[in-house]
Amino acid sequence: MVRGRQVSSFRTAVALIGALLLSLVPPAGGADYDPLDQAFVAAQWAMQSSAGRALQQTGLRAAAGDPELAGKVRDRQDLADRARDLEDRLADETAPEARIALRGEVDSLEDEMASIDLVLARDFPRFADFSAPEPLSIAQVQGVLGKDEALLLFLSGRDAIFIFAIGKQQVAWHRAPYGAERLAGDIAKLRRQLDPHATNRGVVSLVKGKDGPRVPRFDRGLAHQLYLELLAPLEVVIASASHLHVVADGPISSLPLSLLVTERPRGDDTDPQALRDTAWLVRRHATTTLPDVGSLRVIRGLPSVAQGSKQVEFAGFGAPVLGGRMVETRSGNPAVGQSFFRGVFADVSAVRNLPALPQTGPEIERLASSLGGRSSLFLGADANETVVKSVDLSGYNIIAFATHGLLSGDLEGLAEPALALTPPEAASREDDGLLTSSEIAALKLTADWVLLSACNTAGSNGEPDAEGLSGLARAFLYAGARSILVSHWPVRDDAAAMLTTGAIERLSTGAAAGRSEALRQSMLEVMNSPKDFSLAHPSAWAPFVIVGDGGS
Repeated sequence: MVRGRQVSSFRTAVALIGALLLSLVPPAGGADYDPLDQAFVAAQWAMQSSAGRALQQTGLRAAAGDPELAGKVRDRQDLADRARDLEDRLADETAPEARIALRGEVDSLEDEMASIDLVLARDFPRFADFSAPEPLSIAQVQGVLGKDEALLLFLSGRDAIFIFAIGKQQVAWHRAPYGAERLAGDIAKLRRQLDPHATNRGVVSLVKGKDGPRVPRFDRGLAHQLYLELLAPLEVVIASASHLHVVADGPISSLPLSLLVTERPRGDDTDPQALRDTAWLVRRHATTTLPDVGSLRVIRGLPSVAQGSKQVEFAGFGAPVLGGRMVETRSGNPAVGQSFFRGVFADVSAVRNLPALPQTGPEIERLASSLGGRSSLFLGADANETVVKSVDLSGYNIIAFATHGLLSGDLEGLAEPALALTPPEAASREDDGLLTSSEIAALKLTADWVLLSACNTAGSNGEPDAEGLSGLARAFLYAGARSILVSHWPVRDDAAAMLTTGAIERLSTGAAAGRSEALRQSMLEVMNSPKDFSLAHPSAWAPFVIVGDGGS
């Protein structure tokens, strides 16, 4: 796609501009940060993302205050999205009659938006300012950071990676001589040791039936090298921060920072005890992924969620009725059959043939038990598209989906990311067994937290050159979620249940101050489990990240 190539060239150009700006200032300290500030702002322009815009739109609806006015804002946002899609189609259309029809549809949508704009101009005069936010300056970021927080921004260039570290008081930057291609190669090596299987949530342990003291190798030396080249020069800022907000593009966006190694590893890479004793970054920092820098101010501007101040309302979907067996394709990815689609709908027999997930039902039940309050559980046959679309989910502040997560292109005919649910007897427009990202974006949510206990839910929308978090994550943020739990690779069925329930239990009992800290503590508990040495491997404890609001 031309649009993707334009984005890539723009990022390269901004990286070069950044290099010129950064050469004018010392790498850390000093009183005058003007050139550095300009480079920081330029990097944000280059890294604008669909997920960031989605969270911005959620904040915009919250800023409206009045529910009816917020509904008007949502209506306008939906119309604008439809208009952009039609404009894209118009750019590719060559038939005169079709172009005329598309232009007519765009004009009609613009008329509807103009009518809403009149209402918003009268009742929400700050709408225009909120809807077109500017990148944040360093001082503005420091103004919303807590004293024990820092923000990391990674901008990938062809020949170097620029990393900005901003704390409450200190600022530093680093130009890592680690070009995107080389970085992608190293991260790919680690990813192959983390997700040896493909698109489905894992069904069995990585080490099954082994009584010996060994697990699959994880290259801790490479994980330590990544830390040395990317983060070690920024310790002047991050050392005192217990919570890191991470904004990343390029290869680094596909690897959780929690599994970087901060000290030279000792012992053998296949020894479970050596893995447990490793100085993983998760031991020092809780991390939260942000779609962009501006998301931090959006989150801090949302109505506060005081822990325990309101009744927990939980909706959980899991244990869909599936019964297939794992079949590996030539790419190593589990799939079923030759095609996942027949016509415009999913092939329900192919959906039904996905492997069953026996731990997801108990996982949802344990989540509900840990939270207390009112719970609505939709398990088995009730975990279906029709129910998701018909239930008023706007009343729930925590929502969980425990099932398979599918990326576009992983299965033939799947054009966008989706969650697998119990398929109907016959596919229809409302229900074909796959809840796609476009269908998720149409939901109306006010959830503080959406837990996607599935695999690959942090992946992109599948378009060429698409940024990370542009798929399921972007859809849930747009629908109104304040934060989401997503994964970077196929998750072991048992480990996923332990991670999610452990985090919820810590949050609900007050043992952890926020979602990201609760997840960090849960990861450490899973890593050190005395019952299953295979859980010491980062493939088991490190897949999940929190996107959005990592606070309470």
